[in-house]
Amino acid sequence: MLRFFISQYPTFGSYAKPIASKIEKSPYYFWWLALTLNSNYIDLCNNPFDNRFKTNKKMLQICKDFGDVRYEGDKYLAFATWWRGKVSDTDTRGTYLFAEPVRDNRVSYIENVDEAVEAANDESVLLIRIPKVSSRKQIDKSIDRILAREMEFERGRKVRNPSRSKARYKLTSAVKGEHLKQSFDLYELVQNNESTINNTKLAKMLGIKVSTADNIEKNSSAERRMISTKVSRKKKIATNAINNVIEGLFP
Repeated sequence: MLRFFISQYPTFGSYAKPIASKIEKSPYYFWWLALTLNSNYIDLCNNPFDNRFKTNKKMLQICKDFGDVRYEGDKYLAFATWWRGKVSDTDTRGTYLFAEPVRDNRVSYIENVDEAVEAANDESVLLIRIPKVSSRKQIDKSIDRILAREMEFERGRKVRNPSRSKARYKLTSAVKGEHLKQSFDLYELVQNNESTINNTKLAKMLGIKVSTADNIEKNSSAERRMISTKVSRKKKIATNAINNVIEGLFP
């Protein structure tokens, strides 16, 4: 049975040779990546019996749920292997952590207020109100119009509100993978270079630009300040996400 995800789940193109651009559309990839970049979590993976972590119940539970994220070689292949790893007879790691609970997929008649409230709050269910005084022709036309609009939305790539998610782990805010990519690329670039690279050079390397007013000359000090501020903000997004991920929070 296909499982429903509130936020965009990753596609791979090929599990043997996963396509980076496809994977990076999913915020769940960056959740995994944040764990691989968190030094405390990696230390826990290296030594699950380290005394530093024995009283940290939250982190130990996350380690139990997310497992060992250490890898060598291609990170996209490592993520594909981790995401598809079996944790039970019915669940892979990705569905176990982030998919919505299995629900009844039958079309059914709502019989009471509690069922109506549950359906209205369920992102995977479409609740329709039908006045009994309407003619069959009016009802059919209205339902066709609603389905054409709403079911197309469900197939799209729009970000849904994660606050309604019932998954074991859910995003703290609605975010697309492409909005996280630049921040994590920036973080990894800084970490992988021993020498300090200034923000202006980092922006040039990653194609980070700012919109400037006509009266601000290109490469002026004002523009450099704006670029530096933008780079600093993007650094902070990744840094905060990596620090918070061992609390079960992302981004």
